[in-house]
Parts: sequence; C-alpha cells; structure tokens
Amino acid sequence: MSSTELFNTKEIPVFPLSVVLLPGALLPLHIFEERYKEMIKDCLESDKVFGLTYSAENETGPPAIGAIGSLAQIMAVVPLDGGRMNILTVGTTRYKTLKYVGNKAYLKAEVELISDQTDDYDNNALMLEVRKLYDRAAEALKALNDEQTLPKELPETPEDFSFAIGAVLQLSTEKKQMLLELRSSGLRLNKLRKYLSSIIDDYETRAQIHSRAKRNGHGSSEALKTLKNEFKD
Repeated sequence: MSSTELFNTKEIPVFPLSVVLLPGALLPLHIFEERYKEMIKDCLESDKVFGLTYSAENETGPPAIGAIGSLAQIMAVVPLDGGRMNILTVGTTRYKTLKYVGNKAYLKAEVELISDQTDDYDNNALMLEVRKLYDRAAEALKALNDEQTLPKELPETPEDFSFAIGAVLQLSTEKKQMLLELRSSGLRLNKLRKYLSSIIDDYETRAQIHSRAKRNGHGSSEALKTLKNEFKD
C-alpha cells in the first residue's frame, strides 16, 4: 500500500443496513439496539461520523472486505426514552473496507477513503444533458403532485452533481449501490442519463393526463401510485 493510500485511511464505526447512503443525501435513523446506542454515543464524543455499509436484510455476519460504503455525518439527535434516539445523518465521503478492527460490541473497520478518478468522458456535456432531463422530470412531477417535489439547486461538480441526482430518484438499492461504487463521474452521469431518458416520456404523458383530469374535475391518483414503483426492476 502506498503512502498516499495510507494517508487516506481511517478507523470508523460501521453500521450495516439494508439501505444505501449516497454522498449528500439525508438519512434519518431510529437507534434502539444497545450496540448502536453505544456506537452513536461514542461517535458523539468524537467526530460524529460513522460508516454505513449496505447489507441485505437476510445477510449474516459483517459486510465483505472490499465493500463500498459512505461516511454518515450526524447532523441532529433527538433523545428518546430508554436511551433510544432519532438521528439525522448526511452522506459525505465514500470508503472501501480494508479490515475489521477492535473488540467493541459494534463493528469497527479500517477503511480507505475514495473519490472519483479521472475519466475520458465530457462531464460538462453530460451534466447539461442530465440537467435538461432532470428539469423535465421535475416539471412533470410538479404537475402530478401540484407542488415542487424535486430540488432546483444542485451541486456544480460532476461527482457531487451525479450523486445529488441519484439521491432524489426512486432507484432500487441495487442501482444506488452500483452508483456508489462507480469511480467515474462520467460513467455515473451516463447511467443517470439513460435512467431519466427511459422514464421522461411516461412522466410527461401522465402529467398531461393529470392536468386534463384536473380541468375536468377528476384526479389521477392511479398515476401517482404507479410512479412510486419506478426504477424497481
């Protein structure tokens, strides 16, 4: 391992969960197990950071060595009875699990902090394409829900921009984990462009139907229900 890699390593508590936390995304959590009460207490006494690694609900044992996760920064804590708590976290830096360490009740790991590598894609052009599709989707969803549902402000760097888009789309956990693991902003943007291209016509058609139904005095609840199932294939 090079000195640069060593510089980018860190020991962190690890919380295996059946969710994927993308950088920049908010994630509320209810903490009730004793080992995770201890973990959050220790985090609050240090840098308020732990790692969240995806683990399937039926999976036993710690996530595999080499698994990619995201650091979770604790933003707020609401104490509850019995030591339970609700916390609000935000995803920050990604990491690769190198090894598990320590003897705490909860998992601790040495991880390598990672980010995107240089690629040959025209990321600025891809960002423009994705932004246009995203804005069209936002307008369609606004029409369907009769209110703004997707954020207008987005990060300006390709890496942060791509994760912000991925975080608001209703992607399956498998697709979110795939986006998390990609080390190329261009490749991630290209995937998102394809996702948005595959659903935008359907969104806009439903928005038109909803608008016509409103003028006729009827709702379109069925269209809204169907939207919740997008990207789960």
